[in-house]
Amino acid sequence: MLDTHRLRVFRSVVASGSVQAAATHLGYTPSAVSQHINQLQRETGLTLFERAGRGIAPTAVGRMLAQESDEAMAALSRLGDLVTDMRSGRTGSLTIACFASAGEEWIPRLVAQLQREYPDVVITVDLNELNNDGKATTDLDIRTENPNENHSAPAGYTRYELMSEPYVAVLPADHELAPRETLTLAEVAEQPWVDESIAEQTCSRIIRRALTQVGAKPRIVARCQDHHTAFALAAAGVGVTLVPTLTTGALPKGATAVPVCDPEIRRGISVLVRDAAAGNPVAGRALELLREIAAPTE
Repeated sequence: MLDTHRLRVFRSVVASGSVQAAATHLGYTPSAVSQHINQLQRETGLTLFERAGRGIAPTAVGRMLAQESDEAMAALSRLGDLVTDMRSGRTGSLTIACFASAGEEWIPRLVAQLQREYPDVVITVDLNELNNDGKATTDLDIRTENPNENHSAPAGYTRYELMSEPYVAVLPADHELAPRETLTLAEVAEQPWVDESIAEQTCSRIIRRALTQVGAKPRIVARCQDHHTAFALAAAGVGVTLVPTLTTGALPKGATAVPVCDPEIRRGISVLVRDAAAGNPVAGRALELLREIAAPTE
């Protein structure tokens, strides 16, 4: 493989017409330029210059090497510019995985701010709720967690805790329990129940454990796999559903949310950041913004 630095020196001599002119242009001594040329000739096994009067001129193969290297050197220059831009966050991409309610409540604010600060960055957002193997594949992976379980980051990632949020009961706005400031889990479990949790996912395990704590087994009247449908069913008077607070930004007219206590039920939210992306200013800024967005308000 050719030494690109020596190739640049060689091309400078060809373009400048002399070793002295190239040395002045590059900020080197003429001796240093000559050494680079001699090393390149040994490296290639080619005679790149020949005597021409009191100076030197490129040989036919020297001219061909200079000409054919134009595209390669331009590509290297573009690559160097790309690296500089990526280091400054001016270009490139960022991939984010998240669960549905974070995608609705946090991601629009996050992406809008990143776009204002880094207009050339392309941001891809994917849902991770059906990722059952626990593996992370994106630059940032925003995840729900069961506070009663141990958590660690997969290989190649660093985990950052963002927040812990309580669960609320969503029920028809005209329900007899709707005016209450809080409800016990036992009271909620006595109502017809709309189950919106996906089996063996984080929220399902959290709710199942809480129900076991109070010895309750609610009568399930409907099942669904998204909170929008569960809210619509609650608003229609079908039953109540138990959800984390973050989801309630999507409550429809006709439904209301009441905090649940005794016991208080919570879920954690963390973000995994790919170690390889840690030096990317966009990824770093995304983590800062997520922490700001997730921070409790006064």
